[in-house]
Amino acid sequence: MVAADETVWIQEMTWQDFEAYVENEDHPTVIVPIGSTEQHGPHLPLGVDAYQAKDTAEEIAERTGVLAAPPIWYGDADHHLAFPGTISLSSETVVSVLTDVYESLLSHGVENILTVNGHRMANNAAIEIAADGVKDEHPEAFLATIDLVLFGVRIYREMREGDPEAGFHGGEFETSFIMHKHPDLVKEEEFVAQAGGGWTRFTSNDYVNLDDKVLAAKSRHDWPEDALGHQGDPTKASAEKGEELIERLLDNAEEFVDDLRAFREAQRSDDGDSLGLSY
Repeated sequence: MVAADETVWIQEMTWQDFEAYVENEDHPTVIVPIGSTEQHGPHLPLGVDAYQAKDTAEEIAERTGVLAAPPIWYGDADHHLAFPGTISLSSETVVSVLTDVYESLLSHGVENILTVNGHRMANNAAIEIAADGVKDEHPEAFLATIDLVLFGVRIYREMREGDPEAGFHGGEFETSFIMHKHPDLVKEEEFVAQAGGGWTRFTSNDYVNLDDKVLAAKSRHDWPEDALGHQGDPTKASAEKGEELIERLLDNAEEFVDDLRAFREAQRSDDGDSLGLSY
């Protein structure tokens, strides 16, 4: 376990520090935060998704005694390139970057990799492809994704005040997160509600519903010329809501890491040194 007065960030450690963690931890685990640099309307910074991934990963690591890899500030954001400042990697590049990160960590003895995705849902396809690829070479490894939408479905349903169909990009929850963690980066005077809405019920903007869905490819050309960029209602946001949201997500994460450790320990007891997974 990492002592409370030590960093959880790998980039702030020496190689000996990292080696000691892997050797002394029963089930060495590293969190890989990935976000995006993309527009989030006139009221939020371009780094919202990366800040969410970085901040959440750091707090999960501190709570659970695992380590965090350096944040990846770029993601698959082609669908936001209509707005200046957005920096997008191709899906293939994201897969390649994550594959190399995963391979590097696993080659040094890491057993579990948890990818925290702040670019909610949009990076998931690339993350899954990269994780599936390294599993072929490392069948004993455990790789999972904590997507900050999918990981808190019940939480968002219980906490939201805005219209579920208004959207989830720069709305009440992302704005609340940044108001709590980085209030100096929020322009409250620019708060304005933007309704999303779809042309069919199968393209719902309610990301946390369990209704029927059709997934459609998106691009920079999908935005109207007068679009502000965000979808949702930042006027429903508050720093207090952001704090509650983070705490509840962290509670979920702590429970998951505890379950993962117990699962790994049970495997070790059942199979000796074998860590083959059957999920």
